[in-house]
Amino acid sequence: MSLAAPLAPDIGASGLTRPAWARRLADIGEDHGAFHRIGADHLALFVQEGDTLVVSFDAAARVFAEEPDGLPPGFEAVRKREWSLLSILSTRDTWFRAPDLMAFFEHLAACGFFDSFAQVIFLGFGPAPGHAACAYASVAPGALVLASAPAATLDPELAGFDHRFRPDRARDFSRYGDAPSLVDTARQAVILYDPTEDASAAHAGQFRAASVTLVPLRFSGPAPHDLIASGGLLMLILRALVNNRLTRTRLVQMTRATRRADPAYLWRLAHRAETQGHPARARLVADHAAAITGERRFTDLAARLAS
Repeated sequence: MSLAAPLAPDIGASGLTRPAWARRLADIGEDHGAFHRIGADHLALFVQEGDTLVVSFDAAARVFAEEPDGLPPGFEAVRKREWSLLSILSTRDTWFRAPDLMAFFEHLAACGFFDSFAQVIFLGFGPAPGHAACAYASVAPGALVLASAPAATLDPELAGFDHRFRPDRARDFSRYGDAPSLVDTARQAVILYDPTEDASAAHAGQFRAASVTLVPLRFSGPAPHDLIASGGLLMLILRALVNNRLTRTRLVQMTRATRRADPAYLWRLAHRAETQGHPARARLVADHAAAITGERRFTDLAARLAS
């Protein structure tokens, strides 16, 4: 199956060309569930295994270009836990706003698809996928949600503070638009964000439902989910979530070792310490980071702070 939008580069992270990558997804769907288009701009991969379903959202271009195995978020649950997966991939920048996609989820809900699973988890990493996970979880009341740095909405009246996505404000957010109110039907919705990132923190602050667990991860940057990926933590987090054991404290503890070894996190930490007038603290971080990463920027920073 060809993709509607160009994906760069020509060879993906998995070593496959675009057509071969798309064919692989189609083969997986045909052998284990389904793979088809939803309107012009979205693909759906369904893998039927166990009675726990992960519903994930992502951009096809990102999965193709960045995932070493070429598979969408949540596929690890199929491999390691034999859970089922419904992956929604956008083939262009849509914010998952297409009426065809909304109708698709409403049809699944009406025919009892979500009710056929013991547990349903909606998963989205980043502003658009995170928003989609929170918003579409409303079609499966009692679902679980794991979202990283989600946008609450792009409605200018509610999110005028966010200047990152000005062209997208013209999109229609009248349906499945106000994620904080829609996620109210979830059993638990875990929202990761960096409180030092102003826009992400402002969006996170709008999620006030009783079902929401806000998890601030300082200096994790605009993409806190990168810590989950680099630390191989996704399945540990999802298992804790389905077992009702995922608290704010536990998630912070689970990511601690990864943060202490993550170059981007350590660079932000050192930079913040220096700019706030704590050069000794910044040097300690730089020395630690230089020792474990070998990156020259940390060596140079430590030397400058020592002079």
